[in-house]
Amino acid sequence: MTTQVQTVLGPIDVDRLGMTLMHEHLKIGFPGWQVDTTLEWDRDAELEEAVQRLERLKELGVGTFVDPCAMELARDPDFMAQVSRRSGVNIVCSTGLYLEHGLDLAGFPAYFKIMSIDQIQRIYSTELAKGIGPDRIRPGIIKVATGPRRISENEEKSLRAASRTAQALDVRITTHTTMGTMGNEQLDIFLSEGMQPHHVVIGHCDWNHDPAYHRSLLERGCYIGFDGIGIDALCPDEVRIANLVELTGDGFAKQIVLSHDNIGCWHFSPGDVPAGMKASLERPKRRYTYLIEEFIPRLLEAGISESAIHTMTVENPRRYFAGEPL
Repeated sequence: MTTQVQTVLGPIDVDRLGMTLMHEHLKIGFPGWQVDTTLEWDRDAELEEAVQRLERLKELGVGTFVDPCAMELARDPDFMAQVSRRSGVNIVCSTGLYLEHGLDLAGFPAYFKIMSIDQIQRIYSTELAKGIGPDRIRPGIIKVATGPRRISENEEKSLRAASRTAQALDVRITTHTTMGTMGNEQLDIFLSEGMQPHHVVIGHCDWNHDPAYHRSLLERGCYIGFDGIGIDALCPDEVRIANLVELTGDGFAKQIVLSHDNIGCWHFSPGDVPAGMKASLERPKRRYTYLIEEFIPRLLEAGISESAIHTMTVENPRRYFAGEPL
């Protein structure tokens, strides 16, 4: 166990995390964005907007914002540090790679495809121990991902490298799963490498509507993320609420974390935003405050106790980062 978690401004005691959004993004770019020489954006304007959004979260009681942006998706720890310093909200960034197949965002970098597990582990470990960029901002978590219905060879390398790094440096793993699949297969890989299941959050479990899938993971002792709250295209919130009522009623509140997987801004030229994504970005639920302002009141109306909500939003993140047994 550990008493501290690394944020972009340095280590803090886990007791200082407070209410925690466990899976959000300040900004994202499709793999390859950095070689688009026509792309222009106003970093200062993005910074001001991000600060205002997190200041609003702080007003609503949020203490910590976990941004598990993968290396190749426009991760910007310096930007995160500026936002954290000005907003007063703790931000935890990540090392790790995204998925190889199954989504438009897929694009496992060729640079990593030719590497061994040991070589990927070296990169993860160096970032965690020595930091990223000129300011040496250190991640506090490892983020890995898999596509739908199978785990590719390169994704498996990334997961195994993450497992070995996490154990060597006593850090935690959070994951992306796609279309509500491969959570158990991810966990199989982690456990085969010797990981403790309570050191892992299997993410995006709310993409799967079947509570039997959720139970199959919870009964193995990991945390699961209901972290796409408000994304109705993947799962209506009515289904999320019904599943949370059932799971918390069965005693699993201590293994569930909540978040939106919202993205504050995208690195696109305005005319290049895919039509489907543009519509999604404009939906009113796609904001960092939706969980607090609308979803939690609906959980309370559905019969979930304030104690269970506090467990999912405050106690579970603290216990997870501390590495406390369930």
